[in-house]
Amino acid sequence: MIRVTSFIKLIFVSFHVVVGVVTCTLIFPISSKKVRMGLIRKWAQLLLFYLRVRVETIGELPDFKKQTYILTSNHISWVDIFVIHSLHPVRFVSKSEVRHWPVFGWLADKSGTLFLQRQNRRATQAIGNDMVYALREGDSLGLFPESTTSNGQQILPFKSSMLQPAVSEKTPFLPIAIRYYLSNGKINPYIPFVGDMNFVSSLLGVVKSPQTTVKVAIGHIITPVDVHRRELAQILEKDTQTLLHEVLK
Repeated sequence: MIRVTSFIKLIFVSFHVVVGVVTCTLIFPISSKKVRMGLIRKWAQLLLFYLRVRVETIGELPDFKKQTYILTSNHISWVDIFVIHSLHPVRFVSKSEVRHWPVFGWLADKSGTLFLQRQNRRATQAIGNDMVYALREGDSLGLFPESTTSNGQQILPFKSSMLQPAVSEKTPFLPIAIRYYLSNGKINPYIPFVGDMNFVSSLLGVVKSPQTTVKVAIGHIITPVDVHRRELAQILEKDTQTLLHEVLK
């Protein structure tokens, strides 16, 4: 049963989603990239506000105006996407199933997400080309190299398949680590989107969650020069482990 406060949160979130749909439909088509990125950031910040998720950063983001980056992170929930967007919007590379999420999948599409059919080799090659094109157009990208979600207490092995386009372009990587906490300092169990959970049940779980602080640890920039993508995946995984277990401990 949803508590009164959770019901009120759900109403605000629902209204905010409608605002997002209207914005993507009417304003995005006539707006510059700079304006769209600003709107995405503000929309994400308001969504987190309505969900009672406060963002706390450790470290500083680089200047995305001077350089495009591949931002990599551990993956706990769909909420991660909006946490990152609230700091600086990027174009995420996501599994094709996300496109079919109620409303949020449509919003992801309109915000520039690149969708990957993971079992289709040709589709993997095609999205690699799309990533290269986006980078050359000056768009920073967001990747979750674990290729799945975890409970937030550990990091799963990083996969290297989606790193090759950035290696070829010598695009710098920016590893970050994310972890969600309750007000008592314990890890928030409402946020992880794991197991057989579907998007709607995950959304309701997040809505039921008490006040949350998400800590984002920002790592050092890594430029892939003379490095194989598998080696790069290991470097990124190690750096993210360090951020998670030493900075966010």
